[in-house]
Amino acid sequence: MLDATTLYVVSIVVVTIVATTFVVEVASRGRSPVDLLWTLALSSAATTAVFYVAATASGTLWWFVALGNASSVVTTLAMWNGIRADGGRRPLLGVTLGAAAVTALATLLAGPDAGEWGGGWAVLLGTAAGGLLGGVEALRRRWMQHRLGVVLGGVLLLVGVYYSARLAVYLAQGPDSPTFTRALGTSTTLLVLIVLITTAGYCMVVIRTDEVHTREIRASAFDPQTGLRTPATFLPRAAEATREAKRAGDPLAVVVVVVEGRGDLTTGFHRDVAEAALVAVVDSARVLAPPSNSFAGRVDDDASDVFEVLLRGFTGVEAHAWAENLRRRVIAVPLQVDGARLRLRVSLGVAADAETGYELDALRELAARRAKRAVAEGGNRVLSWL
Repeated sequence: MLDATTLYVVSIVVVTIVATTFVVEVASRGRSPVDLLWTLALSSAATTAVFYVAATASGTLWWFVALGNASSVVTTLAMWNGIRADGGRRPLLGVTLGAAAVTALATLLAGPDAGEWGGGWAVLLGTAAGGLLGGVEALRRRWMQHRLGVVLGGVLLLVGVYYSARLAVYLAQGPDSPTFTRALGTSTTLLVLIVLITTAGYCMVVIRTDEVHTREIRASAFDPQTGLRTPATFLPRAAEATREAKRAGDPLAVVVVVVEGRGDLTTGFHRDVAEAALVAVVDSARVLAPPSNSFAGRVDDDASDVFEVLLRGFTGVEAHAWAENLRRRVIAVPLQVDGARLRLRVSLGVAADAETGYELDALRELAARRAKRAVAEGGNRVLSWL
């Protein structure tokens, strides 16, 4: 058995370091509701251990257990609320504070004679609920696209399951049973807490940093890594070029490029390798396209394997030939990864003004539809009206 007081002190030190790191990182860029909620979660984790240590110092300080129990509930429920806010959903802070108040009240009503586990059902239930709700919320929608989002969700689910098991044993056998005091005892729980806070804190810092970087890219004219125009500037520039081509009577074409297998590259290697694959394809497109008559960009930040190229002065036949040249060049120029040479594949859809007129939305929609069909038909091909 590990000494509980020592583990409490260790947990206080570890949690304080993690919380301080997060707060310092947040302070460097300004706080959002997500940052405030996650700061609350990490701070509550530290105060939980502090309150429990204080309660063991003297019998007259038994009421510190109520504060520690309330802080434990706030920790996981605040993490859940932060994840909700990050996903654009309204945080339910009232639920968090209400659960903490009920937990503290249950402990106080049990009184000092009930021992350290008076009202324990409330803290176990509230902490378990926060872990399970946070884990489920983290594994929904866009968070699944971020590896650390999956890690954070998995850790919260494990914590939720662990506290659910403690609650079941507490209700069935009581807090004095060997199972509750040994296998699911204080020492084990503190280790679980340290793992949760260390992992969660790291995930939170990286996730928030990545999101801030993404917002900065959206606000800028070009993606600094790929050189592609961002959604904020690509469509307005494409609309202007379409109007200019119409006035001059120049042919116009749109090519939608889908980089195949980027998800496999992320899974098999790393996200940086998948990003390098996109950069390599963009570089090939830049080599082939005349810079004065073309430009490329993204229209959806979530579709990180797709970009569009507008070719002014290109007929449908010429745009199809250009797309074929790009496809061949991508295959011919392998991506170098850790000494290996990876052959990339692209599928392309082409649409020209001869088919839709100078309607940018119609051009883009037709090209995108053909690119999707090219992928569905086996990939590594160009589809156009030819």
